[in-house]
Amino acid sequence: MTTPEGRPDSLATLDFASLFASGIHEIKNQLFLLLSAVEEVSKEAWVREHASAQAALSRLDQGGAQIGQQLSRLLGLYRIAQGHYQPDIAYHEAAELLQDVALEVKPLLGEQRAAGLVVEGGEALYGFFDRELVRGILLNAVHNALRFSAGKVRVTAIKEGDDLCFRVEDDGPGFPPGMLERGTGQAKLDLQGGGTGLGLYFSATAAALHRNKEKSGFIRLSNGGTLNGAVFALCLP
Repeated sequence: MTTPEGRPDSLATLDFASLFASGIHEIKNQLFLLLSAVEEVSKEAWVREHASAQAALSRLDQGGAQIGQQLSRLLGLYRIAQGHYQPDIAYHEAAELLQDVALEVKPLLGEQRAAGLVVEGGEALYGFFDRELVRGILLNAVHNALRFSAGKVRVTAIKEGDDLCFRVEDDGPGFPPGMLERGTGQAKLDLQGGGTGLGLYFSATAAALHRNKEKSGFIRLSNGGTLNGAVFALCLP
């Protein structure tokens, strides 16, 4: 049987959002197995003797990690939209989170690129936030900065008034004027264009889940900073 639009009845009643979420979860599981296999192969003696093999495995590992992060963002947005996600707000030190981000990113970069990533500050700075959400936002920002930088990326945490702000800066060409004009308040998914804007959309949505009295968390994009490039800031009340 089909509907008047020509679709099978089974498809007309299917909850595609839940189907896609389930599919993403399965893909994440398979990706974990593939990355585990890459890690096992990278330990082989013959790999350490061939720089080209090491570089290829590193690219696989880095690409797989970024795919995993994209899938996690999609699942996160689905759970938020369904009202199933409850932020795990707790008291954390900014410096500890920044070091965790560095430990996750640097092994994927190689010596030269890793040397250009500087993570500093945040000692004795504490805030109430969902650690995994903030970690995901910062990882996305760092990967974007590394993609467009000329070689240097700086990640810091500072206090701005009552807000705890994480900043990711690079020495690249900066954000395009159109992106700065639109601002992050209008961050949306662009399913028609080449880039979906998923990372920015997720970051803005996740930041807004952090609330204190009448204030909500937000992200801010600008150009300049200490490296005279793009500056991504996540500010939490």
